[in-house]
Amino acid sequence: TSIHMQRLYEQFHPNHYTVHWDLTGAAERTISGTVHITGEQLADDTITLHSKELAITSLTVNGTEASYTTGENDELIIEHTGTGKVEIHIDFTLALTDAMHGIYPCYFEHDGQKKELYATQFESHHAREAFPCVDEPEAKATFDVSLTTVSGVTVLSNMPATSQKTDGDNLITTFDRTPRMSSYLLAFVAGELHKTSGTTNSGVEVNIWATPAQVPAALDFALEHAIKTIEFFDKYFDTPYPLPKSDHVALPDFSSGAMENWGLITYRETALLTDPATTTVASKQYVASVISHELSHQWFGNLVTMKWWNNLWLNESFATLMSYVADDAIHPEWNVWLEFATEEN
Repeated sequence: TSIHMQRLYEQFHPNHYTVHWDLTGAAERTISGTVHITGEQLADDTITLHSKELAITSLTVNGTEASYTTGENDELIIEHTGTGKVEIHIDFTLALTDAMHGIYPCYFEHDGQKKELYATQFESHHAREAFPCVDEPEAKATFDVSLTTVSGVTVLSNMPATSQKTDGDNLITTFDRTPRMSSYLLAFVAGELHKTSGTTNSGVEVNIWATPAQVPAALDFALEHAIKTIEFFDKYFDTPYPLPKSDHVALPDFSSGAMENWGLITYRETALLTDPATTTVASKQYVASVISHELSHQWFGNLVTMKWWNNLWLNESFATLMSYVADDAIHPEWNVWLEFATEEN
């Protein structure tokens, strides 16, 4: 028997989210946030959003306090009569945990000091652990993201930062508006990072980021390969890379190989970094294949998205195939199609 998942997109279409997270309490394991959602209510008595383990501190619809209950399957059911355009404003808090999904801490040591940075992993259905939303791939919307952090850290999100201002010991970073996109691709990283940078021939800024525990030379191969891959796909798909920048971040704690967040791809360190002092050809080939796979997703998966998770195989298998196409074009001497025959059958 199959379980029918209630699709929340059927009763509410989000158009835009303005979301702010305050990470200044992260060391004490509490994050507070606010989200302002504009969208279209289709059901005439309630609006249902996804919200998982978020403590709601205030909730208004069109400026008026609204009552709400929690339902099954992470549902936040808001009472509101009528259909048409609505504005929902929610203040919330969440507990930071080591689960490696939603918002989570990454641990590393540098110069004998224990440090943390904060990152996100929202695929497949963990955006709801970071803010109330319609957490379904079909429910695309634009996002305005801002973050309050301690000063002196790097703060990244899907889009370039448009402003950074200090507020006492804190830093407020505001990012440019995203294109219409799925909630699972929204992302941020905040912490001590260094980078190496370059630009594609079409003017896309490419950055490879790692913690200070990693040597700068370990970032060089990834940068060269990422730039060449974007240039290759620009031509191959005959569609320019859809964002102004492409950030690639090596995270000390990460549950999968990498995640194709639009414009802010996150990796486990072994999938992005190649220290020339210790690296092998095999590890370079692995890093190249992961970068190409995630970059191909910036077009299909991110620009074009499956309606529901039952078609994820299409997204992933095509990305895997395209990583071989790109790597073979960039490094013909590797004979990657021989690898394909043994690895992918």
